[in-house]
Amino acid sequence: MIIPCPKCNTKYRVKDELIKRDGIKLKCSRCGHIFQYTQESPGEIEQEKTVDRNIDKQSEIKKISLEESVLKKPGSSKKTLGIILGVVVVILIGFIVYRFYPIISKNIPFLSSRSELKQIKQQTTTNATSIESIKNIVLEDIKQYIVENEKEGKILVIEGRAVNKFDKPKELIKLEATLYDNKGNVLVKKRFLCGNKVSLFQLQSWSKKHLEAQLNSKVGILMKNTNIPPGGSVDFMVLFFNPPSTMAEFGLQVVEASDVEEK
Repeated sequence: MIIPCPKCNTKYRVKDELIKRDGIKLKCSRCGHIFQYTQESPGEIEQEKTVDRNIDKQSEIKKISLEESVLKKPGSSKKTLGIILGVVVVILIGFIVYRFYPIISKNIPFLSSRSELKQIKQQTTTNATSIESIKNIVLEDIKQYIVENEKEGKILVIEGRAVNKFDKPKELIKLEATLYDNKGNVLVKKRFLCGNKVSLFQLQSWSKKHLEAQLNSKVGILMKNTNIPPGGSVDFMVLFFNPPSTMAEFGLQVVEASDVEEK
């Protein structure tokens, strides 16, 4: 039998044999209300049984609906799993591209060409700037000779002066001297800043260590190779100790020249 709480209408199933003729005293577990329930008439009992059957049917309907929803869950789980896998794949591809971009860019034509084009533009700009900064530095009064040093043996000496033909001051002029054999192959080369020279006596008697220290002296470079006015010049000297016996000729070129910064 179904017995409702008169206060909150919560329904309870109670066995018929537990209900005595004078009724039964019950306490609602939901709202705590205590009430006395007495036996209803047969019509009311039948009505309660009908309600009881209806409740059972509704429970079955809910159970079926619940089972249907459970059956539908695998499909939605597959969809969710597919989305997660898709996101993981995209992240993985992004990481691979980021990590191995230098290799990928070399093997993919449009990436490679764009990267190479950028490098070519940078190199062209740098080379053009370098050429513009040195094109009017002229080397004059160049001499080349051999000196016998009592400590080091033969020394090949190349000296001269760098003239500023620009219409503005220049400084820190740097040259490169190269020795070639009779086939034009490079034997040795050396870069150096203009500004320092040594005497013939020093070339004949000083050690290699002292000669190089004198030619690389910052004091001489800062005194003579800075703020060279238009038409002005700076001396230079470079030494090759015990030059190769296969040397046939030498070359000289200007590699750097800076503008004087305005103060």
